[in-house]
Amino acid sequence: MTSKQQGFSLIEVMIAFCLIGVGALGLVKMQTYIEQKSDYAAQGIQALGLAEARLEWFSTRGADPASSTMDVADFVTDLVDGEDLTHSPFVVEWTVSAVPFSSSIKAVEVVVSWPDRFGQTQTLSLQSQFSNYSEFD
Repeated sequence: MTSKQQGFSLIEVMIAFCLIGVGALGLVKMQTYIEQKSDYAAQGIQALGLAEARLEWFSTRGADPASSTMDVADFVTDLVDGEDLTHSPFVVEWTVSAVPFSSSIKAVEVVVSWPDRFGQTQTLSLQSQFSNYSEFD
């Protein structure tokens, strides 16, 4: 009498489970990576908005404070180094330096930093230059 076996052997089933397990681990690693990058993108957009808002405020220098609906910046008194801690967990810092050979231009660098989900500090930096001469005149 001869019998034909049907189905899978234990070895074949174990190999299949191992392959599925390795594939699932890869998917979990990819999901973690995607979540980390998604967090960085969302926080980076917020940081970019904070940096742009600070530079936009500096660009109001020279506007007439009497006719403006918002507080305007002064080239001499407001375009100086500073820090803003009101947007937790973001820290907004700016440094203002003189441009060589010109007393009417200042270079501004705004740096926004924040801790990511792993406690590492991430930073974003924007730079611009502002003139004492107003485009509003």
